[in-house]
Amino acid sequence: MNNRPNRPCYPIIFVPTAVKSGKFQPLILPSESNENTRLGASELEFGKILQHYFGSCASSQQQFSPPGHDRPYSADFVVVEPSTNLHIDLEIDEPFSFSGEQIHCVGMDDYRNKCFVQANWIVLRFAEEQITSQPLRCLRVLANVIARYTLNTTYQSSFIDVQQLTPLFQWTQRKSQKLSRQNYRKQYL
Repeated sequence: MNNRPNRPCYPIIFVPTAVKSGKFQPLILPSESNENTRLGASELEFGKILQHYFGSCASSQQQFSPPGHDRPYSADFVVVEPSTNLHIDLEIDEPFSFSGEQIHCVGMDDYRNKCFVQANWIVLRFAEEQITSQPLRCLRVLANVIARYTLNTTYQSSFIDVQQLTPLFQWTQRKSQKLSRQNYRKQYL
């Protein structure tokens, strides 16, 4: 039985109900950047491109502290739309760590996503493979999300001639193990 159609497909987006109804103020603001978190090579490169197109609206490794949590989450990138204060948690998901640990498999980030959505943040997740092979297409998705919810079409003009992002199914734990054995990340990094 092929359960592939039931799996989420990148880009994965979670939009709070309040944002859908035009209320953008986050309930929790990001705090300082986490200086101890090291960005991977793909995140560093993507961050440069993100900064080029979105400027000071984008920052990396911002802390997010949900109520009742001892330790904060660290967002890969935070994008704040300036006219509405809409906050977007932009995440880059790898199928496994370099030590072979399965990460970002179907269901693994559900609670984290819920915390951000409950704080009135949009969560936008891309696969690492997408940001390395199609960075401008990923940014086109981001610009379209901003335009859809805030009506700010400023960023879209930079991506008019950029093709649509090629979707990618999120991996299961079994698929993550297989990709790890194949050392799949080295094919696109």
